[in-house]
Amino acid sequence: MGVPEPEQALAKAKLAAKIAAAIDEEQLTQTEAAERLGTDQAKVSSIVRGRLDQFSTERLLQYAQMIGYDVELLFTRRHAGAGRLRVGA
Repeated sequence: MGVPEPEQALAKAKLAAKIAAAIDEEQLTQTEAAERLGTDQAKVSSIVRGRLDQFSTERLLQYAQMIGYDVELLFTRRHAGAGRLRVGA
């Protein structure tokens, strides 16, 4: 598909979708969401529209927490090869 880090991109997209869903569920304006996230409306707009290149996975994890999600990281050891990154529901 030409995406340099597809697992990373997919993880970020899933995080952004969760953040956007919380904003929608709580019926927040982008300005209200920005206040809660400690950022500006333009960044919230980027997240909602899936324009995520300016955000690290870590930042999106922080935003998910700030918008009301519990975030859990699970590590499992692979016996061969590199590990993978996955964001679940």
